[in-house]
Amino acid sequence: MPDLFEVKGAAKVRCFGKEAVLDGLTQPSGTLMGRIAPDEVIFVGQPGTAEALVEDLQGQLAPEGNAALVVDHTDGWTFFSLVGEGVEEVFAREANWKLPESSGAPVFTVGKVCHVAGKLFVRPNRIDIMTGGEVRAHVHESLLHAGHKVGMHEVAAPAVDPIGVGAEGVAVS
Repeated sequence: MPDLFEVKGAAKVRCFGKEAVLDGLTQPSGTLMGRIAPDEVIFVGQPGTAEALVEDLQGQLAPEGNAALVVDHTDGWTFFSLVGEGVEEVFAREANWKLPESSGAPVFTVGKVCHVAGKLFVRPNRIDIMTGGEVRAHVHESLLHAGHKVGMHEVAAPAVDPIGVGAEGVAVS
């Protein structure tokens, strides 16, 4: 039976630049990383780490000058986590597309969920869903409704490592 929680304040930082430059970034520890487009990467960090994450990434991209950009989108995005057995069933009730299959390795993908654009980090028994902050209430209610059918519980986010990456971080493709 899955759980649902919101990770309030999770750092969400996007980097824009040439593909080769972004390929050369060193992933900051304790982050999720996903490739949105050849010229765009997103990093998600623990709550309260946005400033340090921006500083790290700006330092890495400084040699590129105006050809690269780091943007803190922490306040503009929500981050909901579905965790536990049955997360795929909850997702299937709120999306009209199938999650990418994985041999156990994490996967980053984008698509509509709860009728809005989303960015997802998919891991075994865990789906992290990012959507624009302006649709937070809608996404929350939609996920609760979908989860009700499978006995999902809403719980508080874990006090330690709520994004589930540990200190090393998790790179996804």
